[in-house]
Amino acid sequence: MDGTLAESESLHLKTLIAALARHGVEAGEEMHPLVFGKTGREVHALCRERFGLSVDFAEWSMYRARTYLENAPGLVPRPGALEVYRAAKAAGITQAIVSNASRMLLEANLRALGIEEPSLVTISVNDVREGKPSAEPYERAAWLLRLAPEEVIAVEDSPTGARAAIAAHMRVLAWPFDDEGAALFPPQAQIVRSPRELARALGLDPAAF
Repeated sequence: MDGTLAESESLHLKTLIAALARHGVEAGEEMHPLVFGKTGREVHALCRERFGLSVDFAEWSMYRARTYLENAPGLVPRPGALEVYRAAKAAGITQAIVSNASRMLLEANLRALGIEEPSLVTISVNDVREGKPSAEPYERAAWLLRLAPEEVIAVEDSPTGARAAIAAHMRVLAWPFDDEGAALFPPQAQIVRSPRELARALGLDPAAF
């Protein structure tokens, strides 16, 4: 979801910067590579260690979630992402969304993108014991789709997510934002650099993108 379908990474960073400022810590864009792809609990632990914060996770996450939800209606899709998503659906490809975000934030993103539907399989960090890079979120998605993990293709914008899908024995299409990001993916991931390349890798007609 985050970064693959929705351009929401900047909003997650905004909530982090605001939460840190609330506790007297000035931070900015330099935090993004440190928290990219991590769960909320992992980010909280990192900030406690890095900045000596004493705030507990419940208070921290409540503030960040409130800030996120206030801004979520303004989210936009990643260019070309929903077109590929809808083309795959039209082609009969079964899909699931696997996120390290909480259930509340994941559903806010679905609403913002207009892709809520009763039959859509979605996995949030609340649905598993361990988030990405554990294989568990992807394994659960495959189970709910009634597919073997080896039958599934994962599309990921983050190396953390790619490692999770590889651990689940899935084929991985890595869709980074730039060459710098592409260099961070494990070698097992196949890099795609545009919606057209993504469509081709999924067996869709690339001429439509």
